[in-house]
Amino acid sequence: MTSAPSERDPVDTANTTASLLLDLLSREATLDDYADLLARMTAQAASSAGRDQVREHVRLALAIRERIELHQQKERGLLAVIDSAQDLTALRDVDRVLAAIVHRARQLVASDVGYLSIYDAAEGDFYVRATDGAFSERFKRIRVPGDIGICGHVARTRAPYSSTDYMTDARFSHTQGIDHGVRDEHIRAILGVPLLIGARVLGVLFVGDRYARPYSPWETSILTTLASHASVAIENARLFAENEVALAQTSAANAQLQDQAEATQFAADAHEKLTALVARGGSLHDVVAMVAALLDGSVVVLDESEQPSVWSDNAPAWDALTYAKQDRIHAALFASRSQGRSVLAYDDGGRVCRVAAITSGAGLLGGLAITTPHDLTHLETRTLERAALVAGMVLLAKERANYAGLGNRVDLLRAVFDPHREVGPTETAHLNALGLDARQPFTLAVAAVVEGDGQYVLKRLQTAMKRDATLFDFYDGHIVCLSASASTASLAHEVQTCVTLKPGLTVTCVDAAPAPLEDLPHVLASLKRCMTLLATLGRNGTAAHEAELALYARLFDGRSDDDIAGFIRATLGALAAGEATRSSDLCRTLLAYLDAGRHAGATARALDIHVNTLRQRLDAIASDLPDWQHHGRALDIHMALRLQQLRRPG
Repeated sequence: MTSAPSERDPVDTANTTASLLLDLLSREATLDDYADLLARMTAQAASSAGRDQVREHVRLALAIRERIELHQQKERGLLAVIDSAQDLTALRDVDRVLAAIVHRARQLVASDVGYLSIYDAAEGDFYVRATDGAFSERFKRIRVPGDIGICGHVARTRAPYSSTDYMTDARFSHTQGIDHGVRDEHIRAILGVPLLIGARVLGVLFVGDRYARPYSPWETSILTTLASHASVAIENARLFAENEVALAQTSAANAQLQDQAEATQFAADAHEKLTALVARGGSLHDVVAMVAALLDGSVVVLDESEQPSVWSDNAPAWDALTYAKQDRIHAALFASRSQGRSVLAYDDGGRVCRVAAITSGAGLLGGLAITTPHDLTHLETRTLERAALVAGMVLLAKERANYAGLGNRVDLLRAVFDPHREVGPTETAHLNALGLDARQPFTLAVAAVVEGDGQYVLKRLQTAMKRDATLFDFYDGHIVCLSASASTASLAHEVQTCVTLKPGLTVTCVDAAPAPLEDLPHVLASLKRCMTLLATLGRNGTAAHEAELALYARLFDGRSDDDIAGFIRATLGALAAGEATRSSDLCRTLLAYLDAGRHAGATARALDIHVNTLRQRLDAIASDLPDWQHHGRALDIHMALRLQQLRRPG
């Protein structure tokens, strides 16, 4: 008779699995190792619950492994871009620059072919100037009209474009000659990004693969960043080549050309210094100090919400600027973002301010503003724009480090607000890293951006709102404000005060009383109902507390403002339909009387009227609403009066 296999404790199996998974993560094991461990530990589990727990542990470990690989990939890409910037800046020969560009592009995206098409202004078309990995001579001799193919599309839109299968892609115009060249090279998937100097298109940088494949947003972003560096390097090389030709053509202009060469060298040296600074891990403070010294001005870095985050020692206080100058800087920042160049913000005769937007593939990261006695020269302006590009790299590196250190906030908020999930040790550690003690009650507020840029509002709250131990982020279509601060001020009113300083924004916000962590999912649901009620009542752009809205939000959930108005009219009768001023006074008096528990003296003091005046008003109320004192009507009347007050808070 065969004995039954020995049963293992589910806790022991789970602990053993967790220990083995940590070992696999530490030595970067393969997927086959995880599959073997899953099969082995599942077989050893004594129950279906134990096997489910083993599978869950393995799933979480694989998710961590995938996230680590993603971070490593992004880190390698960033280091490769920094190396590329140093290599490209060191080159002066145009052909060597172009060859280096296509080689580095092909390496970064791990593609079969890299090539670069340069715009020929005389002919009005593009021609292949440099290739890497290509073997077809016809492909290398392709010339593309300015309105044909992917090259023409990228040049017209000045934006990246990718095709997973070039020959079947009907989104752009095809020609037989170009298609033959691409077919000879056996290319199917293509990604192209523009090389821009301001609004001028220098060319298009391509990578291609001999099989159908999509290109990820990260690959597009990293190729776009390389193209930005490449544009600067090409322009530098072109300027140096032009200077050499000019020096050879005429000796009479030697002094002028020498000055231009020195200025160009200054710009190139400045760019090299800035790039080297980033390569050795320099901070935004180092970038600002270097730009201030190079261009002899006061420099400030503005974040996404246009608030100063870093400034040079000689920079004036931001609050000292007039509102008119701040508005001009705001306008210049967004003009710079759209134009791709720095923009003059103002010139008051003694001080000139120029702004360069700091951008990435995801949008606006901020701006770099410099104030000088006179406007910058052309090459000094280029130096400022290069500094903005370097500042963007520093900000992206900082953002990546923050992401790696704090984890995914979306997952954290989902764990906090999902009633079907529990906040585990990992989420608790993340909360602690943000200064939020999971053992203490939390104040929660929910904000909805009715008019304006939600990303701007979130960034402004994160940088400008002065409240400790508070997390701001997007969740389920709203901005959530989770605070463990001991401040007694209304969180909703603090949010309103912070964001309404900028015109053109309409933000509605509701907060709740402090509650323990496990109650937050229910508090969030209640706050969202309150937000819906405020919108229904036409009170967008206001701040309120859950206590004054929660009952009515639940009772009238899904009802329209007409339904609420109908309830008020049906309940208050003639009192609601009377002459405006008289009706308003009587409604206010009756609400105060009911709030005071029908205490005449307390009501008179609250309204600052004599008791006899109160009695006269109660008699007038009785004539318009004879049954208001019936016990069965008290609650309905009280609710109708409160709803009427909520609809007309003034």
